[in-house]
Amino acid sequence: MKKNRKYIIITILIIIILILIMGSTYLKYRPNKIIDGDNKYNLIKKNIPKYGLESIIEIINKSEDMSSKYTISSFEIGINNNGLIDNFTLSLNCYDSDLNYTGNAFYNYSTGNLKYVKPYENNVDLIIEYDKNSEIEYLSRQIKKIPLVKQIRLGDFNSYLLKYKMGTKIDKDSPIFDFRNNKSVEALTPEDYKSGKGGKSDGKYAVVIELSNGLSIPNEEKYSYVFDKINKDDPINPNSMMEVDYYINNGTLKFTRNYGESYIDTDITEEELNETLSFYRNGQKLKTNSWFLSNNEKLPIAFFYGENPILKISNDNGKTYREIKFDGIDSIEKSITRRIVGFSNEKFGYAALGTDWSMGSGEYKKIYFTYDSGYTWKEIEVPFTNSSSTLIDMCMYDENNGIMILSNNEDINFPIIYATVDGGLNFNKVDIDYSQLPNSVTYFVDVDNIKYEDGSYKIMLGQQDLGTLKIIFKTDKLNNKWIFDSTTNMNIHTVG
Repeated sequence: MKKNRKYIIITILIIIILILIMGSTYLKYRPNKIIDGDNKYNLIKKNIPKYGLESIIEIINKSEDMSSKYTISSFEIGINNNGLIDNFTLSLNCYDSDLNYTGNAFYNYSTGNLKYVKPYENNVDLIIEYDKNSEIEYLSRQIKKIPLVKQIRLGDFNSYLLKYKMGTKIDKDSPIFDFRNNKSVEALTPEDYKSGKGGKSDGKYAVVIELSNGLSIPNEEKYSYVFDKINKDDPINPNSMMEVDYYINNGTLKFTRNYGESYIDTDITEEELNETLSFYRNGQKLKTNSWFLSNNEKLPIAFFYGENPILKISNDNGKTYREIKFDGIDSIEKSITRRIVGFSNEKFGYAALGTDWSMGSGEYKKIYFTYDSGYTWKEIEVPFTNSSSTLIDMCMYDENNGIMILSNNEDINFPIIYATVDGGLNFNKVDIDYSQLPNSVTYFVDVDNIKYEDGSYKIMLGQQDLGTLKIIFKTDKLNNKWIFDSTTNMNIHTVG
């Protein structure tokens, strides 16, 4: 009895020790918290066709300093022929409670090691809009619709990689598995897939999940699964970031009104474009505010080009262009470096031209209005010309109300602002109490837009192409005192 009791106690102790060792090992490889850096981690290999991305969501939920609001920028998930996760890389776009972009987070998992990089501002010049189509729960649900295991067994891949990237665009008429409009698509042989039996792409940006052989070659074998968007109003191509913008490449200038889904040609020659860029001395960029484009196709396309400024205007969405040479600028002997053009509506537009200041000759500026979509232009008398305050920017809300921004020699960070409420007959200096601005506002330069809401004008001022911060003021009348309203961040044009 004593011997049996002794053996029982020893056995219990051994079991307790084994439990402690196993528990310690389990906690080491299945920690309650994922820390920034390397983590020992054994992934629970849940079947992706059945559970989607649940095991990855579990990791994100355990991560220290991880935002509660995020979307997937991209992922690559290695799976075996039974649909179990072997490894993955994951990039997340992170947001605050107001869905303002705060930075990027990154994960990499392979064989017991999980690297986590907590959210950081990877590019202060890029504001990525929250995209519901890239929410991990939504993408997880779509993955469950894919007959992965059946497709793997019908295919001829040596390895298997699930891939996703925000705003993917598949070439028109390329074969796809089309799950849009509640379609249900079965697995196909490679030959049937390539013949288009699963569907064909319409050439537009979509929610796309790919199954590939994982080879890093341009023509890798892959199956593309296309799904419905949650919100049709979300950006068509979040990778392009800006709804309206321009594109310069190989001596061509193009415009887009739809996040780069399609581009509008210009008729400017390569020689004319190079002359313009050389004059601007800023690389592959047009001068800020020297071009105008709206998402409203009824409004003209307009831009200045050349060393001696010529205005190009299209009233038919880029099919044809006209050239405008403004009266009076030939008499200006200095280079016209300040160029501004805009349209408030289909008929009314404005253009402003100015020079730099130099001792002795001062500076010049001219303003022109059009009331017939840019066919004819009327010169408006400009106050403060031949002064030390050079033209920076101008914006007209309508034919009567608008503002002009001039340089301020006493404070280079905050310009002088003048407003007109009578169509340019009179300009009055705007009273702004800069002491009311938050510490984040260290300077502003130009005006992005003027809106009229709930009986007040809201004026958004920006930092040209130097920064993404926007400052919003409000007033009941443009030439009355402006009150600080708020700040926000928005994308600016960046080369590439």
